[in-house]
Amino acid sequence: MGSRPPFATAGPVFTEHARLSALLALAVHAVFVALLVFAVSWQTRPAPVVAEVWDALPSAEPAPPPTPVEAPPPPPAAEPPPEPVKAPPRPAPVVEPKSAPKVEAKPDIALEQQKKAKQRKEQETREQALREAAKQLETRKLADVEARHRRELQEAQRRDDELRAEREAADRVAQQAAQAAEQARQRETQAAQAAAQQARARAVDIYRAQIMRAVRARLVTPPGVQGNPQAELRVLQLPTGEVLSAKLTRSSGDTAYDAAVERAVLAASPLPLPADRSLFSRELLLQFRLNE
Repeated sequence: MGSRPPFATAGPVFTEHARLSALLALAVHAVFVALLVFAVSWQTRPAPVVAEVWDALPSAEPAPPPTPVEAPPPPPAAEPPPEPVKAPPRPAPVVEPKSAPKVEAKPDIALEQQKKAKQRKEQETREQALREAAKQLETRKLADVEARHRRELQEAQRRDDELRAEREAADRVAQQAAQAAEQARQRETQAAQAAAQQARARAVDIYRAQIMRAVRARLVTPPGVQGNPQAELRVLQLPTGEVLSAKLTRSSGDTAYDAAVERAVLAASPLPLPADRSLFSRELLLQFRLNE
């Protein structure tokens, strides 16, 4: 129940030390193997040949025997790596250099982040500028389209007004022409009617004059009639001109003259007929004056 052993707080340090020990052992073995290979290759390498140039041949002397080459001693055996469990914990000063790069890398990461943030901001600024430019361009295009549309509407309205004015002028001319034609037709009709009426009146006058001549031809004026008496009679006749009756509607004041006129009408039967049968009248109102 006393204080915890010193190895209890150095778990990560002990693991790191074990890893370094293993790496160191591997490096020592690699060095030993390299030295052994070098020694073997050096022993088997042929000796270099040296040539000398003499002015005269030396005297023949026996060559000394070759010096034997001693083999290098074998490399000492590598010591086994220490066990990780028995390795002492790494002191604190050794750990500090490892954490130093992390602390030094933080400013680089911060600068990189600032740089990326700046690049993103610049990209966003460029994109915003592009969007604003595209928006302004679209606004200008819409304004141009609206202006062109307004001009087209105004031009169409102007053409419609001109066509309407032309149609109204043509309608007025046509109306005036129609009115003039109608007036001319009415005048012609009225003139024709007046001419027809005048012709009919003349025909009626001629017809009545024929009847009056036929009656006067048979009128016997009684003696003693004074002045210019006038008698009016209503005569009823058949389509053949035969007189059915002759009645006095207004007396002349002289009964003898009135009776003479009635006898003359009955004696003139059948009365003359008009050339135009439409002028025939079944009932006639005749006036007779003595001095006509």
